[in-house]
Amino acid sequence: MRVVKAFLDDQKEQQWLNEMAEKGWHFKKFSFPFYIFEQDEPGKYVYRTEILKNFGFGQGVKDYLDFVQEAGIEVVQKRLTWVCFRQHKSEGEFELYSDVASKLAYINRVYAIFLIIAAINLAVALGNSIFMGLNGGTQITSFIAGFNTGAFAVLLFPITKSFIRKRNIKKELELFEQ
Repeated sequence: MRVVKAFLDDQKEQQWLNEMAEKGWHFKKFSFPFYIFEQDEPGKYVYRTEILKNFGFGQGVKDYLDFVQEAGIEVVQKRLTWVCFRQHKSEGEFELYSDVASKLAYINRVYAIFLIIAAINLAVALGNSIFMGLNGGTQITSFIAGFNTGAFAVLLFPITKSFIRKRNIKKELELFEQ
């Protein structure tokens, strides 16, 4: 089964993948904007998604993925910095981040990625707007400026949510340090 869906919230994506698994639809592959599922026993797997360090490249990432797989957790798919893991539900629940400091490091990666993508969209929008102001521009220049402005505006929502998650995790970390 193919499902067209896009997420700007890693928690909602992970929750949805687990809800689909409970219905017997197990994640197999993602090719934007399609999630591809195969039908199997309901609730067979528990899914976790993650944003990797170093934009998903390097020996450290490879070592981490090898470590996770040696622990019995399957890498379903990796796309650049995004990865989806699953484990048989019979093995019990699993968390990728069990301590507050590692949760903070993770949310910092999520926050940074949204900031980078938003900054690129804002820069392109401003560049095209300046170009239009100086040269009169074309319809395509106007479209690109509008598209990037809209993308920037949409990205403000996950940036704000990530910022709030980051702030809450920092408060939790401060409690443990006292």
